[in-house]
Amino acid sequence: MEFPFDVDALLPERITVLDQHLRPPARRPGTTTPARVDLQQQIMTIVDELGKASAKAQHLPAPITSASRMQSNRHVMYVLKDTSARPAGKGAIVGFLKVGYKKLFVLDDREAHNEVEPLCILDFYIHESLQRHGHGRELFQYMLQKERVEPHQLAIDRPSQKLLKFLNKHYNLETTVPQVNNFVIFEGFFAHQHRPPATSLRASRHSRAAAVDLMPAAPARKLPPKRAEGDIKPYSSSDREFLKVAVEPPWPLNRAPRRATPPAHPPPRSSSLGNSPERGPLRPFVPEQELLRSLRLCPPHPTARLLLATDPGGSPAQRRRTSSLPRSDESRY
Repeated sequence: MEFPFDVDALLPERITVLDQHLRPPARRPGTTTPARVDLQQQIMTIVDELGKASAKAQHLPAPITSASRMQSNRHVMYVLKDTSARPAGKGAIVGFLKVGYKKLFVLDDREAHNEVEPLCILDFYIHESLQRHGHGRELFQYMLQKERVEPHQLAIDRPSQKLLKFLNKHYNLETTVPQVNNFVIFEGFFAHQHRPPATSLRASRHSRAAAVDLMPAAPARKLPPKRAEGDIKPYSSSDREFLKVAVEPPWPLNRAPRRATPPAHPPPRSSSLGNSPERGPLRPFVPEQELLRSLRLCPPHPTARLLLATDPGGSPAQRRRTSSLPRSDESRY
């Protein structure tokens, strides 16, 4: 990929590492140094053009690599230039590789979630006219040495079929671990984490029991001293005197019930079959002497008078009492 400015002078090394600051690398002695702002602007132009070419090659709707994205993220970009081709003495760019660390939630081979922060391959592009010449492997191997990682420890963001074939051909990465996101990881990704082997249910129970045994025991609570038992007393009537004492119930049960005053005009009784008759208040208790006195003073019943009148052996007092009745009463019977 060619540019209107001198790429060879801007990027003195074959592989240049760019960070979020996009600063031009140190220049070789004996070369003229243009304005610093112009150099940074040229680097930003290279980054933007490489991002557009990569998006076009991968059929993406928008570039995922640009100067603004590089400045807003802590990504690292490895740029490879062609030192042999010098069209018009300005040099050319072969391709680039962008990497960065990201926090991911990935599934392992047991389908367990793991929060990791691996080095991710975010974008990889080699010019179409320079592919299958070993430039991609040279750039990728330089990145591995610089970052000190192994190929199986990488996570690739939405890799293309060409990238998957490239990794399988040069690094034997074939078996992938299925994920629910757009990242692809290969078998051996979790090897460096030294996960414990899967234990059986019985072994896990024994381990939990051993862990419980190793836990420090709680301090024992001191109990009060036990009282000395005395002689057993016989159960006598004197010990039961307290049962005869009437204990006053608590409030409000100790309040005397109030007698409800009968109404002046009691409500009429209902004659319906569904209602039961209402009972009035009970009469007060009458002593025996008053009851006998009231029976003596009570006038005789008309039926008793008739029996006395028809009885020939009735007493004269009873006859006089009967004959003294009005005629109207006697004529009734």
